[in-house]
Amino acid sequence: MALGTEKDVPQGVLPPDTAIIISFFNYVDDQPLHCNETAYTNTAGETLTISKFLYYISNIELLQQNGKVIRIPSQYFLVDAADSASRVIHLPKIPTGTYAAISWTIGVDSIKNVSGAQAGALAPENGMFWTWNSGYIMAKMEGHSKSAPTALNEFQLHVGGFKSPYNSLRKVKLTLTTPLIITKSHITTINIKANAAAWFHGTNVISLAEGPIIMAPGAAAIRIADNYQYMFSVLPATN
Repeated sequence: MALGTEKDVPQGVLPPDTAIIISFFNYVDDQPLHCNETAYTNTAGETLTISKFLYYISNIELLQQNGKVIRIPSQYFLVDAADSASRVIHLPKIPTGTYAAISWTIGVDSIKNVSGAQAGALAPENGMFWTWNSGYIMAKMEGHSKSAPTALNEFQLHVGGFKSPYNSLRKVKLTLTTPLIITKSHITTINIKANAAAWFHGTNVISLAEGPIIMAPGAAAIRIADNYQYMFSVLPATN
């Protein structure tokens, strides 16, 4: 399987040193995710439409074949299915070399959760923050399902919490079956699939009939976090 693409930099255009572009493609199993349009069926057999799908990506690390770990300086990215620009992450100034794996954290680490008002991707106005005590929503899915026993058949799955025993931070590691070679003459792209269906199965089967609303840290949020830590995979290169 191809794991990324390398694009020649046009003559006369100097690349920002070396660079990686990570592009996220949101799916529900094998179907592209279309907010408010397409009906999907989860593992519990419940039909649903998704209106919001957001998740934080942070603490990105790249593992070279020689075992050296390249840690990206503290950056936090909010990927929003409704915002195409947010689905593309640019990582400049990556050391040249051959890479075997990439990893990141889903969510916002405990230090940022208690660091007061933030800006950019961490700004409270993004709708991904509860309170200074509960901290950030690490990932969010909202939508409608006739199985949800709420007034308007809405479901709201807001997964957060950074304190034990309800720490919802999860680390993702993807091993590259084909080495990723980064040089100064190319910009390298990695395409990542984020499978929203993984929220509903894996370690736990999640039913909207049984739990349509999650709005605080707790056992229900942890059950979903234990599932969605496996929602990412590498897509074949498209060009």
